[in-house]
Amino acid sequence: MVTSKYEFPAHLFVLWDMMMRYVAVTWWTLWTRMKLFALRCPVGRGLQVDGPLVIQMAQRGSVVLADHVTINSRFGSNLVGLTGASILHCIREGRIEIGPHSGGSSVVLSARTLIRIGAYVKIGGNVRIYDHDFHSQDHLARRTYRADQLAVKAAPVIIDDDVFIGANAIVLKGVHIGARSVIGAGAVVALKDIPPDSVVVGNPARIINISVRNRA
Repeated sequence: MVTSKYEFPAHLFVLWDMMMRYVAVTWWTLWTRMKLFALRCPVGRGLQVDGPLVIQMAQRGSVVLADHVTINSRFGSNLVGLTGASILHCIREGRIEIGPHSGGSSVVLSARTLIRIGAYVKIGGNVRIYDHDFHSQDHLARRTYRADQLAVKAAPVIIDDDVFIGANAIVLKGVHIGARSVIGAGAVVALKDIPPDSVVVGNPARIINISVRNRA
């Protein structure tokens, strides 16, 4: 039993946390499923949502979740130090696709074109993935909302299978992360093409290792 490794009375608090998690996951998973159903978004089996997931889209069907996706969106759902709710944000024709057995904690995914996440991808606490700049690089365009939004640059973000993205990393527009790669905590990733089996760290991010498998 999970609580057997705790001494009295610590196991009572552990039991309380387990009960609260069960209640939160049951309620928020049901609520999320109902919301995604109303928005015509396909959802696979085994979805698990712990906490109030924020979903915003301009067009129905803009979010696609495969089987066994897990999203933590409550402070106590992951003790890595979460700073807020998870957010799925689709602007205009933006689309978010999350593959099977993938998930994250307090993540923000914001898409104007496409954010595609493969299978078995682990996204650490407070990771942000943006396929656009939010604002124009032209200072004159930024003076008015409409001109600013029309001049925003965007490019798809593709994350292949089995990638791990460490806590507080930021992945920017146009990035393609190859399979099995590791993105270090706090990295700011603007590299456009990261080969499979890479290790990426830093701000700005750089590749510090590519596995023997990839070099062969």
